[in-house]
Amino acid sequence: MSVRSAQAQAAIIARTTGTPARGPAKEEVRKEPAKPGTGKSSSSPGAASSKSAGGSKGAGAKGLQNQDGMESGGAVGAQAGGSAGLPDKREPQGRGRFDLLQGESTHSKAHPQGTPARESASAVAPELPREKKAEDRERSNTARQALEGRAKLQAALAQRIQAGMLDVLGRLTKFLKSPGRLGVVNLTLVLSESAITYELWKEPSSVPARRERMAQTLGVSPAADDATLLKELMGIVHQSFVDYQASRPGRETRAQYEQVLQAYDKVGVLPIVPGHDTGPMMTELAQLKMGHEESFSRSLLVDPLLLAVGLNPDEGSDTQVMIAGLTVAQLGTLVAHMRRLNPRLTNKQVRQILLNASTDLKTMGRKNLGNFEVEQVQHMARQLLKLQAVEQLYV
Repeated sequence: MSVRSAQAQAAIIARTTGTPARGPAKEEVRKEPAKPGTGKSSSSPGAASSKSAGGSKGAGAKGLQNQDGMESGGAVGAQAGGSAGLPDKREPQGRGRFDLLQGESTHSKAHPQGTPARESASAVAPELPREKKAEDRERSNTARQALEGRAKLQAALAQRIQAGMLDVLGRLTKFLKSPGRLGVVNLTLVLSESAITYELWKEPSSVPARRERMAQTLGVSPAADDATLLKELMGIVHQSFVDYQASRPGRETRAQYEQVLQAYDKVGVLPIVPGHDTGPMMTELAQLKMGHEESFSRSLLVDPLLLAVGLNPDEGSDTQVMIAGLTVAQLGTLVAHMRRLNPRLTNKQVRQILLNASTDLKTMGRKNLGNFEVEQVQHMARQLLKLQAVEQLYV
């Protein structure tokens, strides 16, 4: 009877505390060794059985109370008791309700044991400086590429201007070998900032890929409008013209150009060139409603030793004669007719006659060269011929 009571008590204790039973009661109860000198046994069998029976009843009632507490308390009760036994299977449900009470979501990610939640957030923090450094590095690379692209573009523009001047020199030198008898040569070439700008702008204005590449070269956002991109391009072309004229190759080529014009002056042949570019670049600027300086379309070939066609009557001066109202071909025909009327006319006299005919004597302002002025030019050429003849008689 006592063995069964001990087994029942051990089972109740195991269910209550979570400690597994260690075996039959007879193995658990160890006899206390007798003290020396007493000679008495530890207890009688009857007393042991009676005590065991009484203890079994008290432990049974207490065990039932503990069992009811575990069934109703769940995980919270196990944690409060500090039991080191097996975990309760319903513990996640109790933990979920506790999280809800603490304001946490049951679907939130569980962090590793012993690692605070803010450590996972702080792990992303070092990425921010890296991204900033990457952006700064990319911005620096873009700026460096833009500077390199501008430098290459300006070098290419300098070569293009030099090639244009050499082309004009070759044409004039070749024609000077057999100038003919008309006493005039029309040169329709224009070497201006506007003409060079259009050469660069022609394809990017119609091909998106070329436009994006040009924007990258100039350091301008590809999303910028045409006016912004074109203004940046015009500034680079203008600076290239300024640098070229101040450079050693530019000065040497200009000196050669003036020497050829002096050779034309000696043989009595007057070159006529357009003073400005009136090509498609001007139309493009008008569509974009962009203004420009007068020097933007002015040809680099204009020189006091030749005759140039101007856009308006106020252009030019007493030394640099520019005639407005006629085209290059019309002005060349008029000069050829003047030389037929007076073969003794020099280039300087031709320029002076045209300057006088395009000047209003009343206001001393300049005017376009129309039909009346053309007739006046012819009359002045005849009168000068008579004066020259008289001069020859009295000399």
